[in-house]
Amino acid sequence: MVMSRVDRHESIEALAKYANVPVINGMSDKVHPTQGVGDMITIFDHWPAGKKADEIKVVFVGDATQVCNTLCEMTTKMGMNFVHFGPANHKIGDEWLEIGRKNNEQYGGSCIWSEDPECLKGADFIYTDVWYGLYDKETPKEVYMADFYPKYQVNDELMASTGNPNCKFMHCLPASRNEEVTDSVLDGPNSVAWDEAENRLTAQRGLVLYFGGVAEVTLDYIKRQKEVA
Repeated sequence: MVMSRVDRHESIEALAKYANVPVINGMSDKVHPTQGVGDMITIFDHWPAGKKADEIKVVFVGDATQVCNTLCEMTTKMGMNFVHFGPANHKIGDEWLEIGRKNNEQYGGSCIWSEDPECLKGADFIYTDVWYGLYDKETPKEVYMADFYPKYQVNDELMASTGNPNCKFMHCLPASRNEEVTDSVLDGPNSVAWDEAENRLTAQRGLVLYFGGVAEVTLDYIKRQKEVA
């Protein structure tokens, strides 16, 4: 198999078209599915007790990165409520909102974008990503700081505004400390970012086993061992 982390999504599509082995998207400028699988493991690991999927609210704060796109698609496919809280000039694309809403029709939940801080209320998970990264080298840092700071910085006040003392904080890492997230939140008791990082490794190992055909062999082995026992 091939896992490729690419600059533009067209590259991974071309690789998949011409490869004769499974191709895994390790990240493109459009989506980050391997991160998304780790994120879903993290959400399930820290699932609020007694809540159903359509009662879970996941809010992505800040720039609508490829991580935001993937989170939108995956959470709504699980029937959760997804919110992108960010400025209009960095909002999640309408095509992703449409994907989310179609998932809602089938599985339940909701999918919205908002600039109103009221959308944070009742959040079970707050997720953020860096404000500038691999695809924004041509844009000065100051521009992004002006767009996002201080309204979209995940700090203690923003977390408190959810009204949920058990709201968990997520980040795909690495983080720009005290820019998109403060030290007090990233290192705080409600941060699950480190669990999330570990789960990403677990998720990618699982994908390698699955696409490499090893998972089926392993399950068959376990089954035979149980029969012998």
